[in-house]
Amino acid sequence: MPLENGDVQGDLEMEVVCELKRASFWTQQLIKSEGDAFELYVDANGSSALKFNGPGKILRKLVRMHVLSDKRFGELYRFEPYIDLIVRHIADAGLQYTYLSQMRAVLSGDAKLLLELFNGCVDKIRQEAKCKQFQSKLNSYQRSSNKNYKELTEYVDTLFERYSRLLVLRVDLGYRKEFSKTTQAEVKKDREHLFQNTRSNKLFGDMVGYIWKLEHGSDKGFHYHMMFFFDGSKVREDGTLAKLIGEYWKTTITKGRGLYYNCNADKSRYKSCGIGMVDHSNNPMRDSLGKAVLYLTKIDLYMKLQTVGRSMGKMERPNPKGSRGRPRAISPPKESMA
Repeated sequence: MPLENGDVQGDLEMEVVCELKRASFWTQQLIKSEGDAFELYVDANGSSALKFNGPGKILRKLVRMHVLSDKRFGELYRFEPYIDLIVRHIADAGLQYTYLSQMRAVLSGDAKLLLELFNGCVDKIRQEAKCKQFQSKLNSYQRSSNKNYKELTEYVDTLFERYSRLLVLRVDLGYRKEFSKTTQAEVKKDREHLFQNTRSNKLFGDMVGYIWKLEHGSDKGFHYHMMFFFDGSKVREDGTLAKLIGEYWKTTITKGRGLYYNCNADKSRYKSCGIGMVDHSNNPMRDSLGKAVLYLTKIDLYMKLQTVGRSMGKMERPNPKGSRGRPRAISPPKESMA
């Protein structure tokens, strides 16, 4: 997904999400497995070698996952409990990729001690996963992730109760590579500046809602996934409007430090497109919009950005249908989300 300066955003994040999803799945499979993960045997040269049983093959998959050993993720994100479990125990056991790179690995040093270490690592993972403290942490994490998605879908439904058509924009707002070290405090200040300026900028005159999500990439630094909602009876040309918002971020808000990606400029690249003009009675489009909202929260299923303050927010809900006055399109985000 190319940005205005040719960088890539979005596709890389989805690769990370997919790898984290696999890590969570294989950790759960490891927990369910039974028996020793490894056995010793003597090869043709008389050396002690490691034989991989079923659980050992699973552990090998996990040890080889780059995302689990990338310290940049661990410093900024809090992993989902299953992923946190495997990361901690692999580190505690000091498992090395060289030991687990071959299906039958020759061991140096005391082979029996290494065998006990490797099998002990798997046993500890199984034991911790079954304890009440872990289950409580898992339930709490999953409740929080599901709550955010539920809140956002209810928010969108409320907008459709008030408006028969919504023009939905998806714009990613970030920073040029030379400014990728922009701090969290500076990023927050820029976001608040953007929302404050909607009060006087005609560009946002027909905006009726928005959702924002803060993320961090190892190369591009902090950036926002934004979803803007406009009154579809008053505005069209979603691609043009999204571009104008992106340019406003790049030139006015960040004074040239920023960049953006206009998702509405090429809607054909999406299998199910939930952006652009969405009618309240068009169920397929609304389902696709739900998937677009899910995309904003999907990474939280597996790791959550550790922030000072909020990592996600939305504009205040509109007035109920039939109430006097138009919804306040200039309200600051309702800080009620994680």
